[in-house]
Amino acid sequence: MQLSRILIYPIKSLDPLELREAEVTALGALRHDREWALIDERGSFVNGKSNPLVHRIRARYSDDARQVTLSAGEGATETHALDDAISLSAWFSQFFNEPIRLIRDEQQGFPDDLKANGPTLVGELSLVEVASWFGLQRDDIRRRFRSNLEFEGAPMFWEDRLFKKAGEFVEFRIGKLNLLGVNPCRRCAVPARDPDSGEITSGFQKRFMQERERTLPAWAERSHFDHFYRFAVNTRIAPGQLGKRIRIGDPVFLPGLKP
Repeated sequence: MQLSRILIYPIKSLDPLELREAEVTALGALRHDREWALIDERGSFVNGKSNPLVHRIRARYSDDARQVTLSAGEGATETHALDDAISLSAWFSQFFNEPIRLIRDEQQGFPDDLKANGPTLVGELSLVEVASWFGLQRDDIRRRFRSNLEFEGAPMFWEDRLFKKAGEFVEFRIGKLNLLGVNPCRRCAVPARDPDSGEITSGFQKRFMQERERTLPAWAERSHFDHFYRFAVNTRIAPGQLGKRIRIGDPVFLPGLKP
């Protein structure tokens, strides 16, 4: 098994930036992943869960994640420095027609799960299988579920080996980086929406849960599945990994267990 794709999301909820390698921060995140987030005047996150208009924004980043080019619909594209929070806040405020601010956390970013703030991980064949349930392409499912890391060379849902009962962790490695598998990721409303328009795919969640239950490997730890709208694995990066890097092609290794 080897790492086949690295995706970070410099602005939380917007498009990803694909990388060949990524560095670990002091607080155990991939550098620049969800480093920026949008909040409204009440201090609440503006994201795909709360506002489907987010799906209509296209964001393209420079390779060093220091610039972003934004567009929406037929509007003109604009390029901004990512640390120019004033001009970016103005762009988003105009788009959403309400005051929006951009906030930053360079070390931890703004993960959904603070107890499992490492990269999310999924197998390529798992994405292919889920796409087949809906007659979609793998890239469409990738954009809906927004995992950070993908690996190849393992059967579908092999990543379900990377969690145990609540409070227990599974130690594994990607290259020289030590990680802890925590739990299967609980999903929100976002995967059920078209990643470009935000339109709801009718019956998506129900169909997903039926198929996920049907295909859940017999050896998977079922205690996490109070419902079956869970996919990909939440992780933590083990302590002492500051500055380590992962790269495309790095082996994915689970001690004591073959794929």
